[in-house]
Amino acid sequence: MKDWYLKRLCLSAMISILLVMPSLAADQDAALEHNDAESMVRNQFEVLFASVTEQLANRQQKYIDNPIAYYDFLIATVVASWDSSSTSRALVGKQYYQGFTDQQRAVLVNSVDQTLIRYAFEGLENYGGQVFKVDDVVVNEEKGMGWVQVLMESPILPDINLDLVIKRNLNNEWHAVDVRVKGITYVKIKKYKYREIIEEQGFQALIDNLTTKNTDFFDDICASIINPELEGLAPC
Repeated sequence: MKDWYLKRLCLSAMISILLVMPSLAADQDAALEHNDAESMVRNQFEVLFASVTEQLANRQQKYIDNPIAYYDFLIATVVASWDSSSTSRALVGKQYYQGFTDQQRAVLVNSVDQTLIRYAFEGLENYGGQVFKVDDVVVNEEKGMGWVQVLMESPILPDINLDLVIKRNLNNEWHAVDVRVKGITYVKIKKYKYREIIEEQGFQALIDNLTTKNTDFFDDICASIINPELEGLAPC
């Protein structure tokens, strides 16, 4: 149970951190001038992790009190920070993903986005002064893949090393696609369940499963909202 909690905390915290990535475009452009992908990635994430304490510390309570504002913030940033299509394809497997219609792929990617947003809400609630530092960066320019090794220093838990798996898109931008903790990635943990549901019950059953989990979570989060003007606004 303790090991599962640490992995979930790391995943939630990492997704929360990634929400500030779009604001770092200028730093990324500056690094590109050096024509060095590894330096660019290191610069991008060092700036990112240096800003995370202020990001979470200054806004944590505000967003806990106003889930709608936090959700709007996530929608405006998380898609630009995380390659959900690549994550979705990895979760269900290339064969299933290619067999889906364009509409089914869009629904799946949206469901994965909503799940990541749910994790970000959990990360916001669990944040307790953790500091994240880049230890190492490895980039394979030919394959357009790499990872960022991060040290999570916590005042309440033992320090943890984790890896953020990254992928370069056609615009030469690096996005997160997975998180690895103690050699286990989020995709590796979840893919068997995703594929089992598809194989035994079909595509719609997977979407219904994800939707139910996300809806139940946000119903609980939004239960305390008493302002009628906010009712019906996502995620409430």
